[in-house]
Order: sequence, then C-alpha cells, then structure tokens
Amino acid sequence: MYTTEQLIEVFRLTVPAMADVTDAELTSDIEIYRDYVSEKRFGKLFPKALAYFIAHMRTLNDMIANAVADGGVADANVATGALIREKEGDLERSYADPSASGSGDTAAEALLKKTVYGQQFLMLRAMVIVPVTIRQGGFCGWRY
Repeated sequence: MYTTEQLIEVFRLTVPAMADVTDAELTSDIEIYRDYVSEKRFGKLFPKALAYFIAHMRTLNDMIANAVADGGVADANVATGALIREKEGDLERSYADPSASGSGDTAAEALLKKTVYGQQFLMLRAMVIVPVTIRQGGFCGWRY
C-alpha cells in the first residue's frame, strides 16, 4: 500500500502542469479519489493511474467552475456529448448522447475522454484491466 507522501511525489512528477496544487489539497484529493482506482488491479501503475485520475477530476472541476462563472455557456460539453445541431432563430441546440457514440463507451468512459489526463488514465487501464466479452465476441464492459 502506498503512502500519501509517495502518491503526492508521483503526482508531482506525473502532472507537472499542476505544480500550484498544495500538498494539503492533494492529500484531500487522494482521500476522496483513492477508492475510484483499484490498487489491486493497477498494481505498480496505481500511483500514476491515481495521479492521472486526480488531475482529470481537477480539470473537470475547473471546466465546470469556468462554465458557471461564464453564465453556464463555456465548456458546456463537460456534461453533454458533442454539439450535433444548432439553430440561431429562437436558439436551439442538440447534443449527442456521450454514451451512444457507437464505440461501446459508458458515460463514465466518455467523461474520461474529455481531458488528456482522463485519456492517459484510460490508456493505463487498458494495459492492466481486461475487458469482459461475451461468447460471440461482443464487448460487455470492463471487469474490475
């Protein structure tokens, strides 16, 4: 089991763009998000996976905060899929369902793909966690 100090050190090496995050904030983030990343499944990659997951969540939180500060307009794609239709007269917008992309993504996976850190997390996950398939070769989901 990794100590909080070890996890903070790996975060600082893995995500240098977030150097301004304090140790106290990282300690809090580690306590909150540690349960979302399986130390058993990720093994030696656990510290890096947790660092990417924390960076992803911080980036999403910043995007949402910016959207609220801008009246809910900026970064609206955090909670929605891609904009697929827009009409100017009497403003009308249609968004794709992020989990209906045809790629088999769940809503959580689609959300992880919205930041570079989430994409790095998914890349690490693909290295250590085998997807569950059914007899005909179809994708069922990820087995944790």
